[in-house]
Amino acid sequence: MRKSKKMCAGCRNNRYNMGNGFVERAGIDAVVTTDECWGFQSATVVKKKMVSIHQRPPWNQKPTKVLSCFSQSGYVAIDPNQTC
Repeated sequence: MRKSKKMCAGCRNNRYNMGNGFVERAGIDAVVTTDECWGFQSATVVKKKMVSIHQRPPWNQKPTKVLSCFSQSGYVAIDPNQTC
């Protein structure tokens, strides 16, 4: 699968793909000064299990394809081959 910025949806850093001058919450967030997330160019498509930080093992969800730099609040990306 080819990587695309659509795969950035839900990532904490996706705001950097919104373009120069974007502000998510006025007065709280800094103004974006770049046109692209710093991790996108070097990112690769990988399979990971997105696990809630509140979930205890075993992690039985199916792996999904995400970018290697993907980071979502409240979740950790676990290697599908990892066992507990």
